[in-house]
Amino acid sequence: MSTLQRARRQQGFSLVEILVGMLVGLVVTIIIYQVVATYEGVKRTTTTGADTQQNGIFSLTTVERDVRAAGWGIPTADVMPCTTFFTYYSTGAVTGPVPNFSGAPVRISDGGTAAGASDSITVLWGTSVRSNVRIALLQNVIANPTGTAASNLQPATKVGLSSVGGFVWLTDDLSNCALAQITASAVNAASPSTVVLSHDPATGTATQPTFNPTASYMTAHGWPVTYNTNPRIYDVGTLTQRTYSVTNGTLTSQDFFSSSTQVAVADNIVALKAQYGISDAGSQVVNNWVSATNSGGAGNWSTPTVTDLKRIKAIRIAVVARSPLKERLEAGATACTTTTAAPASWPGGPTIDLSNDPDWRCYRYRTFETVVPLRNVLWANLT
Repeated sequence: MSTLQRARRQQGFSLVEILVGMLVGLVVTIIIYQVVATYEGVKRTTTTGADTQQNGIFSLTTVERDVRAAGWGIPTADVMPCTTFFTYYSTGAVTGPVPNFSGAPVRISDGGTAAGASDSITVLWGTSVRSNVRIALLQNVIANPTGTAASNLQPATKVGLSSVGGFVWLTDDLSNCALAQITASAVNAASPSTVVLSHDPATGTATQPTFNPTASYMTAHGWPVTYNTNPRIYDVGTLTQRTYSVTNGTLTSQDFFSSSTQVAVADNIVALKAQYGISDAGSQVVNNWVSATNSGGAGNWSTPTVTDLKRIKAIRIAVVARSPLKERLEAGATACTTTTAAPASWPGGPTIDLSNDPDWRCYRYRTFETVVPLRNVLWANLT
């Protein structure tokens, strides 16, 4: 082999060939990047859409389940008409009436129309299957002071009464209703077929609050001294009073009969809206939807009267879920246009304003809405 042939064989790529190769590689890289970017955008939208649907459906289902239970185990026909409710709640640090308590199976607190405002829903139910059974007391009850023999509850029967730790309503014909928690149960020596129920005060904690007031508290807050006009109790078993609200983009629940701890239910929930479905007096048919506000001549549904409470037969709920991640800006765009109009609750329903978040247009939203009949109210035939 000649020297010239060996030199030619050892030659590499020329500068032009290298530049052409780099150009081809760059074009291929750009194409791959565009494919990956497009795929990533589709993946982001698909994934966040699935997360949004999961959070929204779970949130709505959770609230709906508890609303359907509202009123169960509660002597609604006898307790709701009470002119005054006496309840007590103490964690050792916080003392006062049970927070948010109204005695109604469902209570909506309207959050208003300000940016970021949401409603809250409080539901109440018990576990007793005998909640609407009037159980007479064998003696007049001295409710103040507690801890004395005369303040103990002596029902005419012990059938179906809850065990220690359960709740009872103490009431009479004067329409004063006091909620008490049973702390002890003993055989009634004067009537061996019955029992004596104690409701003594104790010191509560943040995780285990107490619900029986001291004598000094009852005196200071005007609790009835005696129940002597047909005194009776209603057994309600274990009580649940759960409040759902939206806090910093999270649906939360709080139950003051188990613990005052606020529990996260689902993330990326930005709005909760609700309205009462009401009937005419004496009817069970919903013919109007109202927000829980004081609307002047149309009624005060923020604090409804006893008559109006009986007209509430259903509630309508809307939960707005937001995608967990922001959508990418379009090429050359300087502002988000993923969402241009705030989501709606339902046609003619409460408005939703998310403008408290300056980036709200960068997310996708989905509204989940349903109507929940208050079946325990309907079955109680309240009119």
